Amino acid sequence: MAPSIAKRPANKPDIAERLAGDVLYRSLFQHALMEVHIWEVIRDAAGAIATWRLVEANAATLEAWDKQLDDVVGMTPEEIFPDSDAVNTSLPVVSEIMATGVPKEWETNFTGTGQILHMVSIPVGEYFVSTGFDVTADRTNEWELRAALASLNQATHAGGVGLWDWELSTEVVRYSDEYKRQIGYEPHEMADDFEEWRTRVHPDDLEATLEQVRAKIDDPQRKDDTTFRLRHKDGSYRWILAQSAFMLGHDGLPERMLGSHIDITERLKLEERVREAEKLEAIGTLAAGIAHDFNNLLSAITGNLSILRVAAADDPEVPSLHKELEDATKRAGALTHQLLTFAKGGTPVRDVTSIRELIVESARFVTRGSNCRCVFRVSDDLDAVEVDIGQLNQVLNNLLINAMQAMPQGGTIEVGADNAFFDGGDVQEMPAVRHVHISVKDQGVGIPAQVLPWIFDPFFTTKALGNGLGLSSSHAIIAKHGGELTVRSTVGQGTVFDIYLPSSGAAPRVHPEEQVVAGEGHILVMDDDAAVSMVLRRMLERLHQRRVCGR
Repeated sequence: MAPSIAKRPANKPDIAERLAGDVLYRSLFQHALMEVHIWEVIRDAAGAIATWRLVEANAATLEAWDKQLDDVVGMTPEEIFPDSDAVNTSLPVVSEIMATGVPKEWETNFTGTGQILHMVSIPVGEYFVSTGFDVTADRTNEWELRAALASLNQATHAGGVGLWDWELSTEVVRYSDEYKRQIGYEPHEMADDFEEWRTRVHPDDLEATLEQVRAKIDDPQRKDDTTFRLRHKDGSYRWILAQSAFMLGHDGLPERMLGSHIDITERLKLEERVREAEKLEAIGTLAAGIAHDFNNLLSAITGNLSILRVAAADDPEVPSLHKELEDATKRAGALTHQLLTFAKGGTPVRDVTSIRELIVESARFVTRGSNCRCVFRVSDDLDAVEVDIGQLNQVLNNLLINAMQAMPQGGTIEVGADNAFFDGGDVQEMPAVRHVHISVKDQGVGIPAQVLPWIFDPFFTTKALGNGLGLSSSHAIIAKHGGELTVRSTVGQGTVFDIYLPSSGAAPRVHPEEQVVAGEGHILVMDDDAAVSMVLRRMLERLHQRRVCGR
């Protein structure tokens, strides 16, 4: 329903007629660079503003509208621009200025012409004059600039690159949000001045860093990668890599210094770890070489001992002396295993073997000369296991030493070993398969219940109780072998450590002396160590002599 048009009161000035009658105003109106249009308000029967009709429009307006004045004068916005919603969009502004009599400055995205207009609307009686500045290009540039800045911020944040802009003449330094974030600050927490940077540089780095800055100012083309420590909000220092470039003024002198700021703390830590790894690798290579040469010496010693035992069998002291020397060479052999383990970065150097003798010899060796004695319960048919002899010896020694320390007045240590199956039991993690079970039981003071859950922790020790000494490393060694190390203890009654190692499923290695040697032909002996070659030659010659002589 069309709105009811109220008749214009006789005493209201006719703004169009007044404009037409004044040559100066008319000239200004027509030649204004901005759009200027005059509208008459149309009210409904209740007196509310329903729409408005065009009274006059200048040349800039008609060009923007692509209209002729005679075609649009007297028409309402919805008639001039039927595809737009001009009335509903502008009605709040028109209602406000007509009610208050106060001009209003506002901005609108006018779909009728595809323009973004910065408007000023001025009420005059039942008329209002609107001027419009086309700011489409400005707003588009602003949006593009904001989008570009947003993209830059995202890129610098993703890349961890802080930016700064130093105005040399004023000491004003503008820091990007990412710059501030890297050292723990919110954007509003750092002022834009040089002192914010200077006071945060590590005192040991400040003078050298400033010297590099001065050198860069003296020679703007100088390439610079400046590294220094910068204090974080949390009080720690971060290593920073800064790079910069200059913007020159009209006089050709540096005016502004622009730069980037990257936190390289983690990178430096990684580089240090790589250097340490390289050192360890070099040491590992050295350890492997030492182990190889040491093994050659042990092979020569062991071979000659075997020959000596046969050659001096009639001497009553030979067996005991031979046994002492053999034990020493076995322990030295275990040492080479540990060296090889170190050379491989801690990975066990495993061999399928019987550990019956290892258990007994380790216990006897550790307790020799002490006020503790060992009682053995070691099965004769103990399964073979795939273990690193040196590492397992280390674990047994550690458990035996702990047992001795738990009994400072002396006592009995029970060492047992047998084959066992698991069906859930106390060791929930162990599969229900055949294992070799080794136990070390003391009669010491025991371990309190509140302490027991922590004894395998690497940072826990109860030396006064005789526990916790190397238990973490022992636990780790058994775990690397696919086994389990557990503990049971009662205060005042003693402690039992149980080792479970998966059975290898292979028969124990037969001692060379138990094998029958026979055959004819020639044997070529080759080794990179002359001593090893010589002892092998002697052993073969003696075996040949024994065969020829029928012994």
